[in-house]
Amino acid sequence: MAEPNDVLKTLTGLGHVSAEGCVPVRVRYRLMLERRGDGLLAHGTLRGRHASLRPIWLEPDAQLRLRSGRRLAISVTDLVGDDAEFESTGPVGEL
Repeated sequence: MAEPNDVLKTLTGLGHVSAEGCVPVRVRYRLMLERRGDGLLAHGTLRGRHASLRPIWLEPDAQLRLRSGRRLAISVTDLVGDDAEFESTGPVGEL
């Protein structure tokens, strides 16, 4: 049985981040899936072009499309240079 806040899975790959009114951005992602309370939370890092990620960072709601085609509702919480941090904002389910 997993302990709270244990990393259950780490995924890496190439994907796309998009937000309403913004051009989708190709990114390299590192996603960690954790159990928090009764649910699952995903968070991690994105690497892409700063100029392309900045408009998405300014939007509260975005989507990360994983290499598998699965989409995850996220919020980009920090952007420094070409590196961004994100966390899930909706149900994660099994990845």
